[in-house]
Amino acid sequence: MLQINFYPESDEKEFTKAAKEYAQIWSKDADKIVRLIEKYSGMKFKTKVINAVTFEGRSFSKPMSLRSSYPRRVKEAVLVHELLHRLLIDNNFWFGNKDTYHEDVHKMIDLILFDIWVDLLGKKVAKESQELEISFGDPAYKRAWSWALSFSKDERPKKFQEMKKKYQKSS
Repeated sequence: MLQINFYPESDEKEFTKAAKEYAQIWSKDADKIVRLIEKYSGMKFKTKVINAVTFEGRSFSKPMSLRSSYPRRVKEAVLVHELLHRLLIDNNFWFGNKDTYHEDVHKMIDLILFDIWVDLLGKKVAKESQELEISFGDPAYKRAWSWALSFSKDERPKKFQEMKKKYQKSS
């Protein structure tokens, strides 16, 4: 099973509180999160331990850095998003074009992320989380979300499998 250790960036109260909150989320929902990610992606995590740092800034997958100031429901959504990045890294995905990398990787992630969020957090929180990502102001997020959700719920897993064939490299 995947273990995530959450550490505050410093002893600042906001960071320590966030590390505890992320740890509570993981303690409560780790099995469900991993099960849903593996179900929708058809892949397994190869990494067994991840250390995550809580801080104030944009969340990032490697090294895993998670924003402290989000409300709890957004923390869970962000954790799933960053874990999907880690899953792709674990499984040798290569989005070779540096000019389109950011958009390409998010197109792939968004094909399954929304449905994972719906199953885990409900449709309302999934929609709010999608809108939050679009609000970051990066046009690649908006284009990736528009593209991914242009497919039906039944079409998205098939498109994800097509993208796996395109971007997954042999070990």
